[in-house]
Amino acid sequence: MGLLDSIIGSVVGSNAGQQQGAGANPLVGVLMSLLAARAGGGRLGGMLGNASGGGQGGQGGLGGLLGGGGASGLGALLEQFTQAGHGGAINSWIGNGQNQPIAPHDLGAALGPETVGQLSQQTGMGGSDLLSQLSQLLPGVVDQLTPQGRMPTEQEHAHW
Repeated sequence: MGLLDSIIGSVVGSNAGQQQGAGANPLVGVLMSLLAARAGGGRLGGMLGNASGGGQGGQGGLGGLLGGGGASGLGALLEQFTQAGHGGAINSWIGNGQNQPIAPHDLGAALGPETVGQLSQQTGMGGSDLLSQLSQLLPGVVDQLTPQGRMPTEQEHAHW
């Protein structure tokens, strides 16, 4: 995926600290699942299946994040956060300026329990650990994917 791989790898790698590097970090697949929509991808169940090496393409709660209506993964994620009352946080990550933090429980509320469950299953991590780590990584990844302080165009998104 090129650019998306590079950005996620750099953010995960710079935040790895006590971890064994980005290659061993299960959050790389989670971040790619959340941010990279495939053409006609539809539901995140299929995306999680693709990211983890197999899957059923189900009708999971992440479907709204990754597909439908032509929205990119990032655009759908923005919509999900906004609907959950956390639009200010994700807009700060997209815009120029300082990124607002998001508490793990707020991230969980924005993603929804079904999504958190699917991501926990994908990574083998407990929900609270997953959300704690994602709350640290996701703002930086979104920030780097939006360097002009705006959502990427479809053409820019296609390069991911």
